[in-house]
Amino acid sequence: MTIHQKTKKIIFKSLIVVICLFLSIFILMACLNKNNKTNKNKIVTNMKLTKIAFEKDNNIYIYDETNGQIKSLGDNSKSKDLLEISPDKTKLVFRDFNQGKAVYPPHINVYNVRTKGITDITVNGKSVQEIIDLKWTDNKNILITGHIDPSSSGYAVYNIKSKVSLISCVGTIRDVTMDEKNILYSDTPHTFPLPKANLYFNGNKIYEATDIKEEIYDGAISKDGKMIAFRSWINDTNNVDSKTSAYLNVAKINSDKKSVSNFEKIKISSDTTGKLKFDDENNIVIVGDESIYKLKSKKLIKSKNMLTKKVEISNENLVKFKQVLEKQFPEDFITEETVLEDMDISNMVEF
Repeated sequence: MTIHQKTKKIIFKSLIVVICLFLSIFILMACLNKNNKTNKNKIVTNMKLTKIAFEKDNNIYIYDETNGQIKSLGDNSKSKDLLEISPDKTKLVFRDFNQGKAVYPPHINVYNVRTKGITDITVNGKSVQEIIDLKWTDNKNILITGHIDPSSSGYAVYNIKSKVSLISCVGTIRDVTMDEKNILYSDTPHTFPLPKANLYFNGNKIYEATDIKEEIYDGAISKDGKMIAFRSWINDTNNVDSKTSAYLNVAKINSDKKSVSNFEKIKISSDTTGKLKFDDENNIVIVGDESIYKLKSKKLIKSKNMLTKKVEISNENLVKFKQVLEKQFPEDFITEETVLEDMDISNMVEF
């Protein structure tokens, strides 16, 4: 091989090395630039601005951390309470009322967080004229509870768009699902002797206890509307040393929706606490603060609750909130140590 050929080969190798070096530097700079952009985006995302809705002195307020202001919602001449936020945190519902004289029919108001508009809904249902509770069943419908007597309440689900009642009942509600407008409740009239424990599904009696001592604790309807589950217990009042017998009851809703079949009564521990529900796969679960119980092969399998807990207001945001409260309500003595409940602040939600 000649000297000229060796020199060409050395130059070619050197050129390859230089090109590779430049490519490496280019890729490295691109990655660094991308990371910087990502970090900037993360910083913006993590700068969560806080809004808090709350009740105080028979009024509803919204605190906006962005401008450090507190404003009341709706008509200031009316009292307001029963504040509840929708599952997607885009809407607030509350009741307005006249403290001096009851107004019939009553009204509830839906506040849109994005548009800041308020929708007034007139509640015409006879069983919910004395409203005692409001609850979102989903992002479009509100379950209204009305007082009737010590043993019975009235319930009606109102759609916030049509402003009309979609489903209602009188008694003690157990569950309601709006996809197929199903409602599960017990008939609990204020009579003596009291009727046996029972369940109604869309107005049809589907269960009545055989033991007069049995009491129903709660109930749930499956997502597809084909199953129900409820907890009950029997307490032997004649024996002070006896333990309460608790049961998980499961049944299939027949196609006529007027009866049940495949009824199973499963004995469970009376210490099993939590919310009874059907999950997205129609499995029966009981969700407690610390534990989750899932029904498998007629047994409740206990596991640790790993679900996301409700996010509490951070200490930093809480300090800012109290500072604005102090300016808004100078008649209240407010410090960083002040307990909000002592200021008559309740139903506080962050969004």
